[in-house]
Amino acid sequence: MILAETSTPLPQSVDARLYAATGAAQALAARITAAGTHGEVFIQVDGEAVARRIPTNALNASERFAKATRRIELANGDVLEVDDGAQLSRVLSAAGLHDARVTRWQHSWRMVLTSLVLSIVAAIAGYIWVLPFAADRLARLVPPSWMQSLDEVVIGQLKRQDSLAASTLSEERQTQLRNAFTSAVSTHKNAPTVNVYFFKMGSTPNAFALPGGSIVFLDGIVKLAPNDDALVGVFAHEYGHVLHRHGMRNLLRTALVSAVAAWYFGDFTTLANAAILITQLKYSRDFETQADDTAVEIMRSKNLDTKSLAELFRRMRDHSGVNDDDHKGADKEKAGTNEKPTPDAPVTNDTTDKSTAAAKGPKVKISPYSIPEFLSTHPDIERRIERFDGASKTAPKP
Repeated sequence: MILAETSTPLPQSVDARLYAATGAAQALAARITAAGTHGEVFIQVDGEAVARRIPTNALNASERFAKATRRIELANGDVLEVDDGAQLSRVLSAAGLHDARVTRWQHSWRMVLTSLVLSIVAAIAGYIWVLPFAADRLARLVPPSWMQSLDEVVIGQLKRQDSLAASTLSEERQTQLRNAFTSAVSTHKNAPTVNVYFFKMGSTPNAFALPGGSIVFLDGIVKLAPNDDALVGVFAHEYGHVLHRHGMRNLLRTALVSAVAAWYFGDFTTLANAAILITQLKYSRDFETQADDTAVEIMRSKNLDTKSLAELFRRMRDHSGVNDDDHKGADKEKAGTNEKPTPDAPVTNDTTDKSTAAAKGPKVKISPYSIPEFLSTHPDIERRIERFDGASKTAPKP
């Protein structure tokens, strides 16, 4: 009778070079083999009659990389070098000494792809939620005196650039408007301190809020307004920016995004600036929408007709001829001339053709130079006009 042959798998082994602790320059050929006893390896060195039996916990093995030579430091100072890092891992694993989990993940395509996807998701989440959250919390910690100092610097700089000139409105008219503005928010909860300034910038109809609670009205918007209710609405909008600290939050968000983008993209400044711009645009639209909410809330609480604000927006739309983002491009072109750019804080920024802006209906022809809303710092002006019309207490119910 012929008995079936049973074979025992050969123990895992790998070739190595041994450098003695004595400092000998000549390496000795060696072979590392997983011992039959769990937790030990045999190291057979040329010229040594008996193989060394060493516990795996006495081996200090370097991390495994794809093609790099690995080193094993022994307790007596001898050093082993192994060219086949993957086989060494198999030998050590057979002896009970496994690669670290992170090392195993680095050599698994599935784990690499999973890590890549998770990293992208984490980066996006951080960009959308973590950075804004951190900036918003930091904005609450900035002392009001610091923000007011920033306002003074900004206004002073605009004056020195001749961007802002003295208002032509009479002191009586300015006081009248300030009183109306103060009355509009007198009962508002957690009302911040605001300072209203009047300046002239040609015929530009605009108003903007600064981080420290300064609200600037230009003569152009006062003259363009259909009535004082509309100006109270503009004030309420800018007051919303101050109330929610939009200026400081935007400043801090931009600073944080700039720092992260510069760290991530390094010298690729164009990509970094694109990331900052896209984020900035989204933040600005969100802030403008929130400020519009505040304007509607305040006007309705004072029984002011929001249709007056909608009418002012129509007049500003028809007055501009092009959107404010186009003005920004024009401002850049003016940089090399004596003309002064306008500050970037518009109440509205969309585009229509004056020839179609009839008072009978809201339909207008959009300028061919207008830009998509997702590339604008403000929500679409037609939607804002429609909203203010619809928010009126006198508006017909659907």
